[in-house]
Amino acid sequence: MYFKLVSKNAYRDLVRNARRISIADISETEKREAFKELYTLLKPGLGETTQQLNAQPAYAKRCEHWNSSTMPTIKPVKTSNNPWLRFKREFVDAMDATTASRSMQIALAWFYAEAHRDDWIAS
Repeated sequence: MYFKLVSKNAYRDLVRNARRISIADISETEKREAFKELYTLLKPGLGETTQQLNAQPAYAKRCEHWNSSTMPTIKPVKTSNNPWLRFKREFVDAMDATTASRSMQIALAWFYAEAHRDDWIAS
């Protein structure tokens, strides 16, 4: 399957392409294989660090002036409230399930219902 990889952040590409796969008119096994192919393609860019994700939503791009430091650091993001991390973990769990399509649709629905999901990702 053709994947659209246009974002600088791999998490955005993961969500966009997971949605495209889940609404595609292909069989369940083909969807499962496409999910696995997408994950292996994006796995190097899906690090759980502050380089891709924000540890707290208040430190988003629009609030960069708060607590600004002169030296950038890369720390692991451990919060379970981050919707991007939750989606990544649900994506990995759904990839191996027998009903990958249904599990992925539920994960996407919860992800898109999150109100301030863009505050949790680094641009």
